[in-house]
Amino acid sequence: MSDTTMNDTPRTQAAEKVRRLRRSFSPGLGGLLALGFVGICAVTSVLVPSLPLADPNAQDIGRALVPPSAENRLGTDQLGRDLLSRLLWGTRTSMLAAFTAVAVAAAIGVPLGLVAGYFRGWVDAVTGRVADMFLTVPALILLLMVQTALQTGIQGQMVTLGVILAPRVHRIVRAETVGLAHQPFMVAGRMSGCSHLRIVWRYLLPGVRAQAMVQVSYLLGLSLVIEAGISFLGIGVRPPDASLGTLLTGAAAMLSSEPRVVLIPAAVLTALILSLNLLGDAATKESEYE
Repeated sequence: MSDTTMNDTPRTQAAEKVRRLRRSFSPGLGGLLALGFVGICAVTSVLVPSLPLADPNAQDIGRALVPPSAENRLGTDQLGRDLLSRLLWGTRTSMLAAFTAVAVAAAIGVPLGLVAGYFRGWVDAVTGRVADMFLTVPALILLLMVQTALQTGIQGQMVTLGVILAPRVHRIVRAETVGLAHQPFMVAGRMSGCSHLRIVWRYLLPGVRAQAMVQVSYLLGLSLVIEAGISFLGIGVRPPDASLGTLLTGAAAMLSSEPRVVLIPAAVLTALILSLNLLGDAATKESEYE
């Protein structure tokens, strides 16, 4: 079979999948709202340095806990810092940390999953045992153990978290790859003399992309929770720098007297996590039609 014939087959299949997806898949109102909220947070986080915001770390005790006004749209916190500025900068920090962790997890987990599922044998056995070892310990506990030993900053912690989360991506990608490895177009590719690298890049990677994206959306939410958790414990982002975790830490004592200072960052964090989960659910439905 010629290489041209092999190329036509997956392209035809891909076109048919797109047509079926357009007919059958709708994210629904919840999915659209989730996509919009995550998109607004992402765009705002990128633009924060150029926005006309007050210094998020500038303290003015004389203006502590002032209510929302034209000067301070969300009011100030217990140290007189502008809450809107700290919220936007904190969201930027938390989202950057989460994206760092997931990017590292995908960069490690996707290639290893493809290789393990395609070649099987000892490669699959070794990577599978290493993945199982990481998965036996909760990610947060393992991160705290590494942090205690290495004492890294927030970006180092997120890189470490990405390594810890990589086995979750590896297992999903590996399972999808095993299912695709014996499809007719894969057999045709091997018989036509295509190199292993070409087969993995051109035909396996697009096949596992949908499930990988589902896992990525869930891991983004998990990374946000973990960043907030370690910052709340005082070993992540350190005050006075703002993240969603440090905003909750500094305001926890104000819950009964000034709930606005606590509930606003808590609501943003909760909405982000729920939105990412909704996007993951929408991607799951999408993958069912592929």
